[in-house]
Amino acid sequence: MNYHGDQEAATLLIDPEAIEEIRRIERATGRTDVFSGFVSKLEALVAAFAGTFSDCVARGDAAGAVRAAHTLKGTSRQLGAPALGDLFAEIERVAKAGDYGAARREFDAGAALVAQSIEALKRA
Repeated sequence: MNYHGDQEAATLLIDPEAIEEIRRIERATGRTDVFSGFVSKLEALVAAFAGTFSDCVARGDAAGAVRAAHTLKGTSRQLGAPALGDLFAEIERVAKAGDYGAARREFDAGAALVAQSIEALKRA
């Protein structure tokens, strides 16, 4: 994909207004690492999600499994990654219904979206 196409795809993955709010905080505080720190934290949480989710299910901790998806839903949306937030909203919905296998399949099927969203946030 050319640069223009990459820019269009990134726009669909990220919410520039949400990112600009965080950038305003950076400017107000004189820091330049707030947004990048949040993105790194999100990346770590997403990387740990499969294990965290599986551990909760194995322990019979349904609330913990739902909470793991819920946390990533909110964090993604707050950082300006609405499509990623929507993925975790669906995982949360399916997990609340007790279909943990389907929730895990949703996560696995969303691997490309996860990678694209994180990369778009890093470039923002």
